[in-house]
Amino acid sequence: MNRHRTAAARRAVLVAAGLFLALTALPAGAAPPPDPLGPDGKPITDGWAGAGTPAELAAPPAAARVMAAAPGGYPVTGIDVSHHQGTINWEKVADKGAKFVYAKVTEGVHYVDASFKDNYSGARKNGILFGAYHFARPDKTNGRTQADFFLDRAQYRNDGRSLPPMLDIEWPYKLGGKLVAPGPCWGKSKSELVRFIRDFTQRVRERTGSATMIYTNPNWWNPCTGKNADFGDHYLFISSYTDKVRGLPAGWDRWTLWQYANHGKLPGDQNVFNGNLADLASLAANPAGPLPRPVVGDWDGNGTMTPGLVSAEGETWRWRLSNTLDGTPDPALDFTYGDAEKTPIVGDWDGNGTYTPGTVDAEGKRRDYYLANGFRSGPADIHTGFGDIEDIPVVGDWDGNGTFTPGAVDSSGKLHEWKLTNTFAKPVTEVEFEYGDAAKTPIVGDWDGNRTFTPGTVDMDGERHDYYLSNVNAAGPTQVRLGFGAVYTVPLVGDWNGDKVFTPGAIDASGDAGLVWQLTNSLTGGSTVEVSFTYGSTGSTSVPAPAANPAPSAAPSPSTAPSPSASPSGAVAAGARPSASPSRTPAAAPSPSPNRTPAAAPSPSPSRAAAVGASPTPRPAPSASHAHPATRTAPRP
Repeated sequence: MNRHRTAAARRAVLVAAGLFLALTALPAGAAPPPDPLGPDGKPITDGWAGAGTPAELAAPPAAARVMAAAPGGYPVTGIDVSHHQGTINWEKVADKGAKFVYAKVTEGVHYVDASFKDNYSGARKNGILFGAYHFARPDKTNGRTQADFFLDRAQYRNDGRSLPPMLDIEWPYKLGGKLVAPGPCWGKSKSELVRFIRDFTQRVRERTGSATMIYTNPNWWNPCTGKNADFGDHYLFISSYTDKVRGLPAGWDRWTLWQYANHGKLPGDQNVFNGNLADLASLAANPAGPLPRPVVGDWDGNGTMTPGLVSAEGETWRWRLSNTLDGTPDPALDFTYGDAEKTPIVGDWDGNGTYTPGTVDAEGKRRDYYLANGFRSGPADIHTGFGDIEDIPVVGDWDGNGTFTPGAVDSSGKLHEWKLTNTFAKPVTEVEFEYGDAAKTPIVGDWDGNRTFTPGTVDMDGERHDYYLSNVNAAGPTQVRLGFGAVYTVPLVGDWNGDKVFTPGAIDASGDAGLVWQLTNSLTGGSTVEVSFTYGSTGSTSVPAPAANPAPSAAPSPSTAPSPSASPSGAVAAGARPSASPSRTPAAAPSPSPNRTPAAAPSPSPSRAAAVGASPTPRPAPSASHAHPATRTAPRP
């Protein structure tokens, strides 16, 4: 990926350019102008992610400095590196908040990155999810051969801690003053490049069972592949040095990772994930391809929360919900609702005891909510705005009146700062307090059965998910602490047995059986699974039919995330998957909330996830909203 030259290196290049313009020709025997330098200030010997980006598309130094901070609404950050970064202090990288990294391992069939082994061991030792990438050389050999060369050295393991293998396919870079191959398409025809990419990705799936993370830019992809749209079942890692992603390559409707700058506070290129931490965990646990986003809610008002799946269908969300915990879908609860560019969430918006769909936007200066009081397509019944765009959206019944309303969680400090409102009509912050380690994912739920939603956090490190719960909407100590669910599963929370108390659940997407929902009805700790069922499929199908035993649970999907029952961004596994692109990866996702799982991939919140698809920030979930529509019609929900 593009790296800034040092100031001295840039001056050297400018001086050389000036001399070239001043003299019509270099004297015989004079040395040619120096070659451009790599990110490490040394002569270029190989490519990296962004190495071939045309100057007009690369961020100038000033822009890079401005973009050193992650774009708002995308709290999960990471980097991509190669030997060009030299020796990296991975402990410091982890301390500064990086949650994932991609490191170069190979190029063509002739080059192995000398720093790969150190980067691999250093990142994993410090708890950073790790992915390996291959710099494509379509001018050298075919895609299948290059995939084998790459996989033989990538040390990929489907262990819940490894990200999908990545193919970096972009413009040729310069070596010795000349492009290493004819640009911009490597001297290949559109059909030849499509064949190369297809052969590479098919070989990756054959050997690992994983989809491929494809790093590219629409300005290269669309002209060089002829706008080929066949690769949407793989994850999209988009490079775009702008304040927002303004266009996607053909075939994708969402991105999973976004390289927004080639310079910043961390080594290497600066990236964000389109979802919350739960979604990211889900991506690592289930790399097979885009998955539907899990959500959980009480769809029939009987007091028990059951599962649902939300997947992008064109420009809208398709909802497939179940009223049982045995994986049986309900045809009456199969409908479309909401703009797929927004994050799906769920909650009881009118206080009638039934959870219904909604979406939350991740653009602009505030979070906009579009909520429906029924299971149907069409305009929103309630449109309101609450919370800064950089805060994590959550929803819940904060005052025990039966209606879910919005909340916002600011995770920029050491502790989460919670801001809650009890109305939809011109909402303002009515309750504000600090609770929970900001390094953990915020969630919400009713932990003591008093009908009031209160905060919690879930830890995504270690061997299992650790929950820290409070029974009051105020600062204070943790009142309930327990562990449930392997760290590679997607955490969620909900009331699984109708006793009015929210308890944990987990979605295991690591096997071939489908999405396995595992639930407990206890907050006393222990890892006993009391209810287990399969609902939703894994693999490269972005919208699995709910005929698989859906297991009820409220969890966001990893990049897809459950809808926010307890929190808008789901922490559920669905969020983590990239819909055609990791965007389901999320999308902006709220953090998991007890009720639902993250919908768009915000941070895992057991119950719901309200994350916004493209950039999820974890959001705890559901929020019942009062029936006063602040605005009833408005943009697409």
